[in-house]
Amino acid sequence: MSKCIRVQIGESSGILCMSETDFKCPKCGCPYHEEDYYSQLYKSKRGLIYKSCKGCKTKLGITTDIRGDVRVWLKEEEKNDVK
Repeated sequence: MSKCIRVQIGESSGILCMSETDFKCPKCGCPYHEEDYYSQLYKSKRGLIYKSCKGCKTKLGITTDIRGDVRVWLKEEEKNDVK
């Protein structure tokens, strides 16, 4: 969950946002850190990647939301409504 705060430095002000970049596999709980996926996600033209879990070998979908938080799901749970 991201956290944003307003900062004031002298006469200048701005917003500082911190986002959550670590996550656990939704199936087995295997921990992931930013260095495990970030370079692959950064290079992705679609803004989403699929990666096999280090623990249970399940295919994970990984992306970030508008606030910068990482979102993870099991690929097998994706809806394929292609007609």
